[in-house]
Amino acid sequence: MSDSDYMGEALLPNPYGEGFEEQDAHWVDGLLVRSKQREKTRIQWGNFIQNPLFSVWRNSGPLLLSLLYLFPLFIPMQQILRIWLILLAALLVTLPRLPTLITLETTWKSAVDHLELIRRDEANEAVRPGAVRMLEELDDRRNVQKLHINLGLLAFFCAFIAVLQTEITLGPQLLLISASMTEMILAIQPIILRNWGLIPDLRYPMLSIYKPCQRGMNLTYPLTEVMEAHLDPWTKRSWRKWRNIFESKIRKGRVVKSAEDAIERLLLLEHLRLKKKLSDEEVESEKKTFLSEFDDIENPDLEYFLLHLYGQCPGLFHLIDGMIDELITNSDDEEWKLDARLYRHDYGAGADVFIRLTNYTSSKESVKLTITTPNAIPREQTTKIEILPTKVERNNCKLHDPLNENAIDSMTALTNESHLFWMSVSWANKSVNKVIVTLENENNEVLFEKELVMPSTSSNNVLWFRALNRIERLASQGGLIPL
Repeated sequence: MSDSDYMGEALLPNPYGEGFEEQDAHWVDGLLVRSKQREKTRIQWGNFIQNPLFSVWRNSGPLLLSLLYLFPLFIPMQQILRIWLILLAALLVTLPRLPTLITLETTWKSAVDHLELIRRDEANEAVRPGAVRMLEELDDRRNVQKLHINLGLLAFFCAFIAVLQTEITLGPQLLLISASMTEMILAIQPIILRNWGLIPDLRYPMLSIYKPCQRGMNLTYPLTEVMEAHLDPWTKRSWRKWRNIFESKIRKGRVVKSAEDAIERLLLLEHLRLKKKLSDEEVESEKKTFLSEFDDIENPDLEYFLLHLYGQCPGLFHLIDGMIDELITNSDDEEWKLDARLYRHDYGAGADVFIRLTNYTSSKESVKLTITTPNAIPREQTTKIEILPTKVERNNCKLHDPLNENAIDSMTALTNESHLFWMSVSWANKSVNKVIVTLENENNEVLFEKELVMPSTSSNNVLWFRALNRIERLASQGGLIPL
């Protein structure tokens, strides 16, 4: 078949439209465009419902409506006045419920788009366990808000049918009381649910919902690794982009030898700032020792990340604070230092155990670390470690000293030369009331043994509830709630 057979087709108009055949035609990423549009809508509605005046309207409206439903029972009035009173009051209370539902709806759709982008561009991150459960949790919150609207409408119809009667007899009285009690319950329930983060955070909407399902046991950079394990895929994607820019601003030296050292040191400084152990000026002074032009990049809200971790796993920060105190105070001369912290999960039957092991002897040692949890599955967890002696000296140094090596410098070395573990215990039928941590040498001689009492509940940790509601606003106003 000759080329002339195709001459006619070449002269035909392009069936796909003008410009389709051009080599430099611009292709639009539909998923990315839709994601940006939904994200813009989410932020707009989120800003609206987080307005203080709107929050007062949304939270106090149902309470006032529950009282107004009782007015016809105690205050004689004409039928037309009763009808207008119920109509206007119900309208003013129902209106603020709709923006809340729209915000949750757009947040859910935006989260789905973000996960689709991650699945397409970063397949290894899209399969992280917990992503589907995160969407289900957000869907549950959306359904709760729909339930609020439906119950509010049901209460309104009960009250409306009651005021349509010429006389408020026993039947209409019961309808008004039922409507009032329904609105009273709806007024109290958001106060409880707000503690659990019914309204997602504006900047990190999935952070308070996501629970780590898979992570490593050995911690090389404890603050960084634990924090990244608690980042949802949506937030983790932004964190990776920021980290790539941040690594170009690092000045490596004798103490900070890698990007991981710099990020760990940055998180430690923010933690010490929150605990009021370092002032803002001292933190900025410490940052200048290993960072350049740090203020010209858009940084993530490290304060919020840490506050979130305070509620999720405070045992880690007890461990970090213990290492800091060990460097700045006159500590004992123990050859081995084993510190363990236990904290119960806010979900399920389980607990996290954070362990730090440091060898202060003069030689390399091989030891066995055993965690025994009665009634747990498994009952014993054992790991063998070959640990080198640390070169860090416990010499009562200052926390901040711009002219000499300080505790923050020593903390980087102590973290690198210690062994830190993040282990979990769980149980099925019988409850667990203690965890025993044992350290033995090669001859099975016990070097250290510590018994950790299992907390009965984790609900006494006020930080966890407040972190879900952006408690950095409270923390920045003076002092942090003690762990």
